[in-house]
Amino acid sequence: MGSNMQVAVKIFFVAFWVSFITLAEEQECLKANIEFENTQKSDLLESYLNEQKVKLSCAIGYVGFLKLQCKDGKWNLIAGRECKKRPCGHPGDTPNGDFKLIRESEFVFGATVEYTCRTGYIMASRVNTRNCRIEGWDNAVPVCEVVKCPIISNLGDVIATGNTEEASYGDVIYFECESPNKMLEGPENIHCKENGQWSGIIPKCTEIKCQPPEIPHAFPITDEVYNKNDILKYRCKTGYKPRPGNPKCTKYGWSVKPECEEIVCLLQSSSNDVAVTNPKGKNIFRVGESVEIKCSQKYWVLGTKQRSRTIRCKENGNWEFNPVCEVKCAEASVQNGIISEWANGFFYSCDSDYKAFDEKWWGMVTCTEGQKSDAPLCIPHDQCGQIPNVYAKHSERKKGSENETVEFECESKQCCYKCISGNWKKQDCECKTFLCGTPPHVENAVIASHNHQYVEYKCRENYRINGKRLIFCDNSQWKESPTCELGEKHRCPSPDREINNATRVSAQLKAYYEEGGTVTYKCKEGFQFESGSEATCSAEEWNYPRCIQLSEKHRCPSPDREINNATRVSAQLKAYYEEGGTVTYKCKEGFQFENGSEATCSAKEWNYPRCI
Repeated sequence: MGSNMQVAVKIFFVAFWVSFITLAEEQECLKANIEFENTQKSDLLESYLNEQKVKLSCAIGYVGFLKLQCKDGKWNLIAGRECKKRPCGHPGDTPNGDFKLIRESEFVFGATVEYTCRTGYIMASRVNTRNCRIEGWDNAVPVCEVVKCPIISNLGDVIATGNTEEASYGDVIYFECESPNKMLEGPENIHCKENGQWSGIIPKCTEIKCQPPEIPHAFPITDEVYNKNDILKYRCKTGYKPRPGNPKCTKYGWSVKPECEEIVCLLQSSSNDVAVTNPKGKNIFRVGESVEIKCSQKYWVLGTKQRSRTIRCKENGNWEFNPVCEVKCAEASVQNGIISEWANGFFYSCDSDYKAFDEKWWGMVTCTEGQKSDAPLCIPHDQCGQIPNVYAKHSERKKGSENETVEFECESKQCCYKCISGNWKKQDCECKTFLCGTPPHVENAVIASHNHQYVEYKCRENYRINGKRLIFCDNSQWKESPTCELGEKHRCPSPDREINNATRVSAQLKAYYEEGGTVTYKCKEGFQFESGSEATCSAEEWNYPRCIQLSEKHRCPSPDREINNATRVSAQLKAYYEEGGTVTYKCKEGFQFENGSEATCSAKEWNYPRCI
């Protein structure tokens, strides 16, 4: 019994120690189980007991450390920082060169940078790379040296300006001849290139000669060589003209580049006086091309009596007619006389028993920018016209009746003239008895203009004139003066029904019309409007349109049947056509219209279409 108990106790203790040793082995941490990267493990034990701590160093080329603890057979990180590649800093710049990373993306252990030289420089160092090692960057920063070009020598009679002995990349050498009677044969300058070679050969000095150049759009010229100061002879083809200047042979070549420029006509950009051009928007035309100019209302083509005209570009680069629109002048007419029109005005002479206001038997009126130089005036022979004193400051166009005396302001004093038998005779001003005194006072009015024969009144703001604004001096007495009454400003009463051979068209009329209001009229049979068909309210008065009698000068006879390779289409023709009337044409086979198919009646003449 006793021996059995001893055996059982021994068996228990053996089993206990076996399980204890097995449990202890299971709680150990092995070196092989450390999984942290870039670490140094060679100096560690193969295993560590539970709760035991170790310090783990980083591998060569890395910085940082890790502190680990064995816990129940596993390694736990309890302190330290991750192992990263050791930085090397900036590798260093090289003058006139650049570098780039060819290994790694940062300046860290294992990185490599490669250096290259810029254009015009070469690598002087044997090694052009640097590597990031444990101690830092290896090798020295490479050096880039500037490219050199060969020495320039044996120039003879050529003068070279520049660094001919030690020329570097980009240096320029300029050449010229010692003798003014010689020219360079070769380049005027050369430069040192990036490969260490000159951009051209060294020139020579030869006698001044010029080779005949090739000129586009020019006839073949002589192939003879030109000497110094010779003028180049060449001729441009049709539609082209030589460039201004005479090309002369010089030591530098031709003094002016010989060229043939295309001949064109320029059309100035459209303004308010040009309504439209056909073709529209085009302003550069070749020789032979045409354009139709259409002027705006109240304008006509310069030098004509037409609103539109087709003009062609001539061989000399000028238009066959000036493409400018000018303001129309009022219709040419004169009472008690006859007229003869021309492009910029008209001449006139007076009937029997009449004379021109300036005492001549004929007169001339010019039209500039829509304004007549003077109104034609024929007066009876027994009346007096223009005052003969050329120094008078105020020369009025007023006819003088028998025994009438007129006073003028002369250069330094008053001067008086009396009309006797149709001629002015100078008089003493004291003998003048019919002059009117100070113009009558009009309440709320101011004098706008006056002389010794008339006075014009203007009412103040918000007042309107009642009566005539212009009154005259008659037998030493001023005629009845107007009054200024408070009322609506700038209003006009209902217009007259019939005026100037015209009848009012508008049926419903207003009690009054504001400034700028209009009413339409219609000319009576046998008449036509001079300009516009509307009466306009302006400054409390109506500006009425004017109808003038139709005459032969406003009509065109029946047009020709065949013109400009075209045949008239209209079969039924009128005996005459009014201003602006049209007739249609058709081009013959093989032709087409240049601009439009209609002939237009203008100033007694037909403007025919053109087939090309």
